[in-house]
Amino acid sequence: MPYSAEEISKAVDRLRRKLERYIHFPRTLMKLEAMWSMYMEVRSGSSWRVDAAETEQFLQAILRSSVGTLWCDRAQMLVDELDERPECMGASPVVTMALIRVLAKFGDVQRVNAAVQKAADKHGPEWSTGVTDYIETRVIALARADLPKQAAEMLEKSNGRKAAAEQKGCTKPVHPYAVALRELMLAWTRDRDADRAWMCLSQLLALGYGRATREWNAMLHVHAVDMRYRFHLLEQVLGRMRSSGVTYDAATYNIMMHGSLLRGLQARWKEWFHKMEKAGHTPNAVTFTTLLVQLAHSGQWSEALQVVRYMRQNNVAATAATTSSVLSMERQRNRVNRIMSHFRRQVLKGGEIAVSEFTVVVAAILDSPKKWASETALAIRCLEDRRISESAVVDALAARLPGIGT
Repeated sequence: MPYSAEEISKAVDRLRRKLERYIHFPRTLMKLEAMWSMYMEVRSGSSWRVDAAETEQFLQAILRSSVGTLWCDRAQMLVDELDERPECMGASPVVTMALIRVLAKFGDVQRVNAAVQKAADKHGPEWSTGVTDYIETRVIALARADLPKQAAEMLEKSNGRKAAAEQKGCTKPVHPYAVALRELMLAWTRDRDADRAWMCLSQLLALGYGRATREWNAMLHVHAVDMRYRFHLLEQVLGRMRSSGVTYDAATYNIMMHGSLLRGLQARWKEWFHKMEKAGHTPNAVTFTTLLVQLAHSGQWSEALQVVRYMRQNNVAATAATTSSVLSMERQRNRVNRIMSHFRRQVLKGGEIAVSEFTVVVAAILDSPKKWASETALAIRCLEDRRISESAVVDALAARLPGIGT
């Protein structure tokens, strides 16, 4: 229903005040969602739209607090609306750059490139000359899209141009691109390229950065999951962390336990578990998931059951991954009755069923379809009620019968 002019005016004033407060004070995602809902309500009941300055404020708010790629669509919608309004003269380079920062946050390279091309066509190829973080933002977009090679090439070309400018007598200091280097380092760790990640981290340390625990944990994880590296190399990475003044967090201990289990070092993972408790870090769901997955995979049933008992004694809620690991372990131990009993309870009480758990159940059903006729009916019911996607069935069949996945 259309709103009166007075109602629209009040809503617009309220939205503008919210935008101004959002820029000057930290806000939560919940506040951002409420602000967006208000804008959509005003938009649906009137012809009012945010202007260029308000669009930039909205994009800054999205950049600060947004979570999820849905906000890329919303940010793009704001700029597209601005482009469609002749009185606003389209998106300015400032607004375009604000949009690019939002898209780069989520690694949406395709939209970043489209926005850059559109700005170049409208404002000329030199439109980004005065933007200090233009290259850095584009490198971040490539790094977060897991394209570290392209990100490194862009950063190298930019550094080359800056060095040439300095040789010609330019007194402007070279921007260190610390944030871009950090994202590039994390991208190399995800790509399992420890050598290039170390190069980025060394540059960060030389610039006075690179002392965040997350960066070192990413480096530690690369060495932990790559079996080419012996355990003493993980300890060397820890030594460098300590010498750089980096503090350990819960993730650091989880990674060390993971690396110990992967290499079959039973005494080491227990040692790191006790170190974690001694340091004041409470073992969390990630800790127990790491332990259960590896212990169940290596057939260490008694150790895995001790972990399960510890979780129950300390009231640690089981995650989908820990439940799946326990069910998989029970199946390997030929204790299928427990699996089916848990599955029946979950279905009948309307509990959550993870894809991995459903895979274990269907694989067990395929072993003895006549024995588990009622469980088969429950599995079909889950599919009919859309409580589980059909891809889970494919996963289960592929796990049971190699080659059937195609």
